[in-house]
Amino acid sequence: MNGEKTQFDVLESIRNHIDMLRQYVPQQAVVCIGEYPTKILLKENFVEKIVDTMPLFIGKSSKDIIKWSQSSLNPDWVLGLDAKVDTHFWFHVSSFIAKDDSFIARLKDKSVEKVTDALMVSSLWDGVASALLPALAARFREWNINSVALAILPSKLQPSDVHFNALSSLGMCASQDSSTVLLIDRDHLESFVGVNRDGSVMKGNVLLEYLLELMLSKDTLVQELSELSRSFGVKVFTVLSATGASPRIYGSLENILNTALSRPLLAFDVSTVSLLYVLVRMPLHLKDKLPRGKIELSIASWFKEKASLKSIYVTEPIYVDEVSDRVDVVMFVGGFDKSKLFASMEKKAKDIESEAVNKGLIKEEDWQGIVKSLAKD
Repeated sequence: MNGEKTQFDVLESIRNHIDMLRQYVPQQAVVCIGEYPTKILLKENFVEKIVDTMPLFIGKSSKDIIKWSQSSLNPDWVLGLDAKVDTHFWFHVSSFIAKDDSFIARLKDKSVEKVTDALMVSSLWDGVASALLPALAARFREWNINSVALAILPSKLQPSDVHFNALSSLGMCASQDSSTVLLIDRDHLESFVGVNRDGSVMKGNVLLEYLLELMLSKDTLVQELSELSRSFGVKVFTVLSATGASPRIYGSLENILNTALSRPLLAFDVSTVSLLYVLVRMPLHLKDKLPRGKIELSIASWFKEKASLKSIYVTEPIYVDEVSDRVDVVMFVGGFDKSKLFASMEKKAKDIESEAVNKGLIKEEDWQGIVKSLAKD
């Protein structure tokens, strides 16, 4: 009898422990929306490199997402529309979500609403991602979740329909005052050449995985960047990055920053920048040589002749136990003039917009509202 009682208690303890593990939800989530970023991250085995973060891959088909993975992918990390619905344009997907709440119900089943911060990454040209980015940003705000979105713009080589989707997505994000958006141009991303932390050459869109891993390693980033965005009413930022740079080789932090300026991830006028958030990762042995205060003053001095900044926020560096002297510096710049960028996208989207309005797929006033929202920031 005593042996049976002891065995029963052990089994019950194991069950309770398993239940506790199932109920555990990390404080932050990374939400990948669309085929392009999903394939990049799954190819790089991204989920194996992040700790205490809930991954979620969202797309048209759950089966396709699982198929793209290089290894076994937990079904709890996958969410597809999984419905017979047109997905070429954003308005098809938006209409489906508005009429059928099953998608949001399945999203809640993933316990996403229990996190405090969400870092999203989305390819704005496909219908699913362009519709879901503003929809999820609005839902996260409703759930009191801070969110920041890496939004990848289409290539200049892509046709007008994708620019229509991208411009619409950005306009909807701007109109609802929800997520902070970090714009990345696909052409700039795919032509990127930098250095990894081990000194090897890093080329192309693998930088996306590198940036996300770095951003997620700073657990206060989404909260801090969201607060900066709200405080100054600036929703749109872009990224300047210097990866794997050696102070010994470059001679100074200023020289490292020059490399970031030489390979931006978006074409913009630096002189119009008004806000700056800086993320630095460095070996622990450089902590005294490059303290946070020194970094802030060096960056302020570097920007002095380039732009009139309203605010610079250098977050506490991320320290790693490495023998090398290589540092990562990522600057999120906001408040820059986006009129040329949006005007170019609007021009490319004009034919598709006119056709959609004439067919009654969208209303002219709704489109004008989208375009008008883009001029607010």
